[in-house]
Amino acid sequence: MQDFSFMTTEEHFLLQDALKKNKKQVTKFVLIGLGLMIVAAVVPQVYLYTHSTAEDADQSLFSYTNGWFWLWMLSFIVVLVFALIKVTEVRYFTIKRDLMALQKGTMQAPLEAVYHENDDTQTNFMVMLPNSKRKRLFYWTRGALSDYRAGNEVEISYARYSRVILAINKV
Repeated sequence: MQDFSFMTTEEHFLLQDALKKNKKQVTKFVLIGLGLMIVAAVVPQVYLYTHSTAEDADQSLFSYTNGWFWLWMLSFIVVLVFALIKVTEVRYFTIKRDLMALQKGTMQAPLEAVYHENDDTQTNFMVMLPNSKRKRLFYWTRGALSDYRAGNEVEISYARYSRVILAINKV
């Protein structure tokens, strides 16, 4: 059982900054996704109706009058949603929950893996939980931390639900 304590004002502001960065990332990806979806829906229509007769265009698989086109568009949207989840590491709702609960946890454990994401604006740490064989991923959202390597023993202070790291120190 993990004990949690209340965050300080500084840690609260750090978590608000993480929420702001995550929201920007989600917004950017949604706009890119909408742009790609519009291109995927409009370009085939324009090409079909300018390079063939209306009857031939209506018979095509890429015509908006064909059910296969709508199946393809639905598949495209589903792929975009999963790409949003994978690419942005969406923690928006858990960060908001942390801002309401204001609870943080502290642990001391060895790092299993360290990797950088999102153009080196985020560092992720895989940690083996003490007294168990389970691993957890923790997120440093304030840039790349290059001083930490797998095997280092660290003390991590983190937001309870989102596991955004508020402070990390080598032991």
